[in-house]
Amino acid sequence: MTAATTPATDRGPDRGPDRGPDRGPDRGPAPASEPAFAGATAADPGPPTPSDAASLASLDAELVATARGQHGMLSTAQATRAGLSAAVLCTLVKTGALRHPGRGLYAVGALVETDAEGWHRQLCAGAFLLYPDAVLAGTSALLAHGITVWGAPLPAPSILRPVKRAGGMSAFWVRPVRGESVVTAWGPASPVAPALVQHAVDHGMATGVVSADAALRKGAVSLDQLGKEIEAVATWPHSSRAASMLRLVDGRRESVGESRCGVALAMAGIDVTPQVPILDERGDFVARVDFLVDGTRVIVEFDGKVKYAAGDPKVLWDEKRREDRLRRLGYVVVRITWAQLERPGAVAAAVRAALATQ
Repeated sequence: MTAATTPATDRGPDRGPDRGPDRGPDRGPAPASEPAFAGATAADPGPPTPSDAASLASLDAELVATARGQHGMLSTAQATRAGLSAAVLCTLVKTGALRHPGRGLYAVGALVETDAEGWHRQLCAGAFLLYPDAVLAGTSALLAHGITVWGAPLPAPSILRPVKRAGGMSAFWVRPVRGESVVTAWGPASPVAPALVQHAVDHGMATGVVSADAALRKGAVSLDQLGKEIEAVATWPHSSRAASMLRLVDGRRESVGESRCGVALAMAGIDVTPQVPILDERGDFVARVDFLVDGTRVIVEFDGKVKYAAGDPKVLWDEKRREDRLRRLGYVVVRITWAQLERPGAVAAAVRAALATQ
C-alpha cells in the first residue's frame, strides 16, 4: 500500500485566517466531583460571537444547508466554491460566524456543539470531509461505537490513513492504517477490541479499564478478542498499559465509578468480588452490593448520588432500610464517593479501616 501524501479531497488554498486553530469547546478532563463523560467541560467561549441568527445570516443559505448535512462542518474547497475568498473567510472567523479548527476545515459557529463529545463528533465528520479514506481509531472509534469513555481528553480525533508514519495535525492525529474497519453511525471505525487497546495505550490503564468494562458489559467485545489484540501490539511503546487493562477488566461492574473503584482496590491489593447478592438467614434476597471484600463481611458501595439526586423520600428511605438490614446481618458497609476516587489512597484507606474492625 502506498502512502498518501495529499488528502483525497481538495482542501483549497488555506493558510489559516486566524493566528491558530480554533479548537472549539474545552476538552479537558471532567471535574473530579462530577460523574460526567470525560472531557465534558464547559465550552471555550472563543472569540466574540454574534447571535445564532445573525451568524447564519452572514453566510449563504445554501452553504449553511450544506454544513447542516455535514454535522456543521465545511471544507475550504466548499467555501471557495460558494464564493468565499481567503479574506472573507478570515473576517467570518474573526466575527465567530465560522470556526477554523484546522487547515482546510471550518465549522459554522451557530452549529458548533458546546459539549466535548458533540464537538469531537463534528471534528470526526470534518476528517471524513477532507479524507474519505479515513478510519476512526482509539478513543474516537470507541465513541463511534457508543462505548463509555472516561478520563481521556478529546483534543483531536484519532484517524487511520494509508500513510507511512504517524503524525499530528491541528485538528487530527493520523496513524498508519492497520487491520479492518467496521461501519458505525459516525463512519468507518476500528473494531472495538483494537480501539480499546489503542485507547489504553494512549490514555492509561484506568481509562482503558473504564471503557473495557463498559464494552464487556454490553457484549461489544470479549476477553479473548482483547487478549489477541494486546499480543499483536506487545512491542509498542506503552503496550503494558493495555496488558494491565486486561488484567483488571471486569464486565460485571456497572458504572464508571464502580470501574474506578475496582481499579483502586486492585492496585491496593484488596481482592473484591463485584455484584454479590446478599441473602438473610432464611435465604431471602436482601441486596446486591457493588463489591464484597473476599473472605470478609465488608461491603464496598460506590455512592454516585445519581439515584438520590431527585431527593425522593421513598428512594432515600428504601436505601436506609437496605443498609440497616445489611448491618443487622453483620456486614460493614463502606461508601466510596467521587471525591475519594480523586484522592490517592483514600479508597484503600477507607476499606482497610473497615477491615480492621472485623
